[in-house]
Amino acid sequence: MSHNHLTGNIEPSIGNLTNLETLDLSSNNLTGRIPIQLATLTSLEVFRVSHNQLEGPIPTGPQFNTFDNSSYEGNTRLCGFPLQKACNSGERQQVTSPSGEEDSNSDENGFGWKSVFTGYAFGVVFGLAMGYLVFRTRKPAWLVKLIEGEGHPRLKRSINNTCISYQRKRRRN
Repeated sequence: MSHNHLTGNIEPSIGNLTNLETLDLSSNNLTGRIPIQLATLTSLEVFRVSHNQLEGPIPTGPQFNTFDNSSYEGNTRLCGFPLQKACNSGERQQVTSPSGEEDSNSDENGFGWKSVFTGYAFGVVFGLAMGYLVFRTRKPAWLVKLIEGEGHPRLKRSINNTCISYQRKRRRN
């Protein structure tokens, strides 16, 4: 839809097109703000609104954080990430979760950097503790039993039953 001399605002209902992958509205005469509803389009891979008369903050969200400066060039009154022009503190637009809270630390797949860091930290602590135990006790019996399957009674019984039934079959033949 680029280069079509479109005028007016970008329609917020475009945000309902959940499978939309490309939205190129560049080189038109569009005015107003970029609707916050567009930031919820998780399938959107290409977004271009360059060379219009858009203004205000660029919405932030999972997909909008991936678009570069070229998507917005020629709109001198736009502000916010990824542009160098910062918005006034009251102008910032951010996607909110259904509960109404800002989704500032979650990634596209739902894991924010805090969750990833917490999991990583627990993994490192657990790994260091296990490493210390193994090197300190050389060959811990409980670990050897766990790895060789001797520590679990059902598994042990199952292995013995298999061996016994195999031996019975050999004796019959």
